[in-house]
Amino acid sequence: MPKFCNNGHQMEDSWEICPYCQRTGYQAQGVSASSLKTRLEVDTKPAIPTGAAAVRKTVLLADQRTRGELVGWLVSMNGEQRGEDFRVREGQNIIGSGEDADIVLKDSSVSGRHASVRYRDQKFLLTDLDSLNGTFVNEEREPAARVELKDNDVVRVGGVSLKFKAL
Repeated sequence: MPKFCNNGHQMEDSWEICPYCQRTGYQAQGVSASSLKTRLEVDTKPAIPTGAAAVRKTVLLADQRTRGELVGWLVSMNGEQRGEDFRVREGQNIIGSGEDADIVLKDSSVSGRHASVRYRDQKFLLTDLDSLNGTFVNEEREPAARVELKDNDVVRVGGVSLKFKAL
């Protein structure tokens, strides 16, 4: 079933933001938008003979806990994910290479839980989480333990540079 933004532009199923009008949300004919969100689950112990493909099923995400309001973005400036943007939401946002991170960076120099960006009281605080390679802001030569981020700051975690944009 096709997916359209609230202004009627057709969107890919994986898109959360319309590339034409830069707004979130979408509509579907006769179905609420939240009921269309799904995730893929893979059964690691399938009842299929060894060597066969894993059993996959689609599961509704209607019960998934919603995260805080969108308050900013981090945009990768280099590396494998160059140009990719990551949402920063209210509360704590973990940056790292681990699957449990909120902002997952595909770089071997990034720790599993490298740093966090926390938005609280109208401020963005960047905190290094005892990473091996450190967290740097702008052109500083010394790693930052904790620093307040401003719009257009450049954050370097491992070998990845991220430009910060506040909303």
